[in-house]
Amino acid sequence: MKNIEIEFCDSLPPRGQLNGILTQYYDLIVQRMRGMGFDIDPAAPQSALAEFWANATDYLPPKGCLVLARDETGQIVGCGMLKCLDAETGELKRLFVTEEARGTGAGRKLVEARVEAARQMGLKRLVVDTLTPNVEMRSLYPKLGFTEVDDPIETTTYHDQPMLRPHMHFFVKDIS
Repeated sequence: MKNIEIEFCDSLPPRGQLNGILTQYYDLIVQRMRGMGFDIDPAAPQSALAEFWANATDYLPPKGCLVLARDETGQIVGCGMLKCLDAETGELKRLFVTEEARGTGAGRKLVEARVEAARQMGLKRLVVDTLTPNVEMRSLYPKLGFTEVDDPIETTTYHDQPMLRPHMHFFVKDIS
């Protein structure tokens, strides 16, 4: 897999296509949370998917951004989302690349695409959070100019999942 194309979505892709990549993402998150000792409800991935669809328009222009990575056959092999937290701050969400697409630069391209979209939206700062076991993201974001901060940032996950706070890492990037 060499050719990864990044697609900016002006509207939501077909539900089945997006559910395919998001289900893989949520399954990995649940696996990692269980590895951390959390007792996760087996229905958690489906609940997370339902929550995404209930708020999906937050990730579309003009107040957000949804980008997909596709391989040479057109298959979705990665995704990333951005939503506005306030007039100056955007939050990066749901960065995921399939195992087959790892090492191709797809993750980097998905982050860079969302940074550029945030600039075009007039945002001045980006924030992102991740859990301790997500070593891929904790390694990638500093390489792309994000700084890990000690103090918590009130991200979506920070608000929605307070039990995860002790295991969260927060990154910030000034894009003004």
